[in-house]
Order: sequence, then structure tokens, then C-alpha cells
Amino acid sequence: MADFELLADEGHTLARELERLREQIKLSGSVEENSSKNVLAILRLCPGLILDDWQSLSTSFNLAEWLAMPLQGDLYPQILHLQQRMSNLAHLSDHDALTGLSNRRAFERALDLEIERSRRTHSSISLVVFDIDDFKRINDTYGHPAGDKVLVALSSVLEHEKRRYDMAARTGGEEFSLVLTGAGLLRAQSMVERVLESVRNLRIEHNGNVIGLTCSAGIASYKGRVDMTLAGFVELADNALYEAKRTGKNRYVSAPIPDMAAPLPESTLVHSSEKKFLFTGIK
Repeated sequence: MADFELLADEGHTLARELERLREQIKLSGSVEENSSKNVLAILRLCPGLILDDWQSLSTSFNLAEWLAMPLQGDLYPQILHLQQRMSNLAHLSDHDALTGLSNRRAFERALDLEIERSRRTHSSISLVVFDIDDFKRINDTYGHPAGDKVLVALSSVLEHEKRRYDMAARTGGEEFSLVLTGAGLLRAQSMVERVLESVRNLRIEHNGNVIGLTCSAGIASYKGRVDMTLAGFVELADNALYEAKRTGKNRYVSAPIPDMAAPLPESTLVHSSEKKFLFTGIK
């Protein structure tokens, strides 16, 4: 018991010191938050503290961003621990903490690369934006923990329905996105129909209540035949989502395919009906 109390006292002391340091760094304002310049590592000696104790303190006092390394003994286990910590931090920087899906930063980076690949190879890519219908009502009626369960449930549906090389991301509070590599409009629509049906069948239990939900979706597809920006592609999907919301929710709307407005080379000119089939598969 005495050892535990001593450890707790040490933890409080460290936490206070590090919190003061955090505040001073924020107040100084001399270094940009994500700058790679002028990075300083700060060493604080803690005699008598072992790595296992530090791990316990790190969890108890929210010290996860502070790294520890023993200065004597066998360093191999500590190096493995440090390597795992760095791997975990790298994962957290690109993933949503609640759902485990990619976050908006990772989503935008991946989508930008896929748009460029589509432009170079004229391969298909589709973007789907989902939004949970009446999510505020769920939070207001059942509480935010129930809302978190709903978000996790939808993320599980997206993970299950997507292909291994697709990306599922949480891109807003109750907004999720799928980047479908190599998928044209018809394939994207088929996947979205499965997702919406799976969501309709969800039944989430919380404090004796059973919560059902629906979501709406907007689809944008692109085949690389016209210039396209990340913001422009996202806007196409967002506008389709807004239309799905406006026209009744619990459904999807597909945006016009931008490539269909682009003239084909003289050697490959086709009739307008054939052009429509080329991009959508619909006769």
C-alpha cells in the first residue's frame, strides 16, 4: 500500500510539472504546433522509477505524449516499448479515436492521390458520403453515450461492406466517407444499397432502449477524363447527400458524372447514348 501511495505521489508531482510545461509551451507561441523545425526533447531524471511504474503513471495521469527510457540495464525491452509507442502514435494521428476508422486528414490525403491516379490512368473512382439521419434527436433522446454506440455501429457496417483496398473514414461528427478505388457508379450504388439496408436493420441496445437508425448518402464518380480537384470531388458528393436529405432521407442520390460533359478524342467519338453506357453501364 505504501509503495502504491508513493507511486501516486510521484505521479501527481510529475503530472503537475508536465502540465505547467504544457501551458508554458502554449503561452510562448514561438513554435508552430506542427512545425518540424526547432524541435526540442526534454529530459527529466526520475531516480527510483522503473518503466513498469512509468507505464502505470502514464495511463493514470494522461502522460501518453511523454516518452520514457531507462538509462541503465537491458535496453532491448524498452526499445521495443518505445517502438510500439511510436507506432501507436502514428496510428492515432491518422485514425479516429472512437471508431478506429481513418480520420479526415488521412481521408483527404488518400482521396487526393486516388484522384491523381484516376486522372493519369482514366481508371474509375467513386466517393460516397454518409450522414446519419436525425442524429441530434438520438443524442437528445438517449444521451451522447448512445450516440457514440450508433457511430461505432455504422463504422462497423462500413468496415464489413467495403473491400479490403477501399478506405472508410469518419470525416465529421456523424459524417462518414468511403473511397472506392476502381469502382464506377454502378458498383458504388450497389455497395451503398447494401450499406443502407444493413443500417436499417441495426438495433442498438442502450440502457434498456433499442435504437434504430437510418442514414443518407451522396455518391460521386469520376473516370479521370476532366480536371478534378479534391474540393470539387467532395463537393459533388456533398451536394448529392444534401439532395438525399432534402428529398426524404434514408436514401442515396448520385451526382452527375463530370466526365460525361467532356468531349472524347476524335478517334473515339460515340453517340450520346453509347457515351452514357460507357460511364454508367445504363442503356
